[in-house]
Amino acid sequence: MAETPVQASSAPAPLDFFEGMAWAVPTAFAGALASFRFEQGDVLYRDAEAYSALEGAISAESIALQILHPPRSARTTPAEFDGDRRRTSWESEVRLERIQLATGKSAPLVVSQGKLLMTLWSGDEEWLDAEREEPPLPGAARELAARLEQAKSGFGRSLALQNASKGVACRFFFVVDLASDASRVKAQAIADALAPCGRIKSVDLAPIAAGLDEAEHFHPALVVRGIRINGASEGQVEEALRAALYGGGKRDNDLKDGEAETTRRFSVARHGLLESNAATPPDPA
Repeated sequence: MAETPVQASSAPAPLDFFEGMAWAVPTAFAGALASFRFEQGDVLYRDAEAYSALEGAISAESIALQILHPPRSARTTPAEFDGDRRRTSWESEVRLERIQLATGKSAPLVVSQGKLLMTLWSGDEEWLDAEREEPPLPGAARELAARLEQAKSGFGRSLALQNASKGVACRFFFVVDLASDASRVKAQAIADALAPCGRIKSVDLAPIAAGLDEAEHFHPALVVRGIRINGASEGQVEEALRAALYGGGKRDNDLKDGEAETTRRFSVARHGLLESNAATPPDPA
């Protein structure tokens, strides 16, 4: 007797959401968060359950924001761009409807992209008031990277370096923009490069969790990532980072004539904060 084929489940994959935001914003909207540009057809729900409302009842308090304008286009403004393009996008107009899901009642609204993001971020719907003063532009990754020395203290015992007598260890702190494809790819390259160096532990902290002054100023998708590498010297970690971030994946023994001098100009400080529990051994003469 022939077996009945098993049909694949038609249930959608569970959504991932950005942490640290009052509204349930799926990670699929990373491009919109990075470029400060939500577009026609985007629908955002305050509660995560509303994204799968067909599987259950809709709460009487459930709210959705449906974007009507601007039209859909390529979201190209990078989150780390500090010039006028970033501010222009933040202050640009967005037309939307606020929908009470249980009743279907809707109200048209016209605000800035910045006010929309502040609503999603803080949960304060007074940001949807067109008369309210415009919010300041959030701090970018570059600004957060300049405060890594202060941020590292927020990691406390979670990434503490053991005494040098118990073995060499290093820590590397850097900023990851979870809404930026380029930043996430770079973070993965760093993790892959450091994995062979020793035992790894990685911790992410939002600026508020890291205890930074005026932490609420920073973009909600930014985190400080700390990686502790047990069993690796500072020189070994620096070489691994250089190979991943500057030398095209090459280590000293693989470099062609003339390339070694170029890669010596690599600066770890341009990418993050590296420290160890032992002095870095001097380079051989």
